[in-house]
Amino acid sequence: MTAAELLLAVMAIALAVLLARGSHPAIACMLVASALAVSALLFLPTGMLGDWVGMDHVHRLYALTRTTPLDPPEWIHVIAFAWLGLLIWVGRAGLRGWPGLLLIACLGIGAELAQWLADGREAGFGDAAFNVAGGVCGVLIAVAARYLLKHGQARPPAR
Repeated sequence: MTAAELLLAVMAIALAVLLARGSHPAIACMLVASALAVSALLFLPTGMLGDWVGMDHVHRLYALTRTTPLDPPEWIHVIAFAWLGLLIWVGRAGLRGWPGLLLIACLGIGAELAQWLADGREAGFGDAAFNVAGGVCGVLIAVAARYLLKHGQARPPAR
């Protein structure tokens, strides 16, 4: 393991623990697992990820996304950060609002910048934009779900 790989691992673990701090234990576990999984997707060499998933699955992903405007790697950025954005918004009440959106944007951009430390990976402005867009989508999903849960119940008729 190189010094850069060790640094990335320490950063990923520290970020996962920091994100989980103060959350409900179930949300904290999901935040840690999700942050580490997203870190693996971002920092492990693409060839290694393809070997783990299997090339037949990779080809299926490309077939599924053929009619969409994004390729599978772009969808993965969007979906991974949407999940993180949703979890952060749901699990960390203190990060709802502008601080949470700013954190999610910083995570999306910082994740791309950190790829310069990973062998076989390169940072990209487009990927950072997909990360941030995905995170914002996750927040919007969380806000909409919270609103529907709070206001979507049938109210008894007024007397």
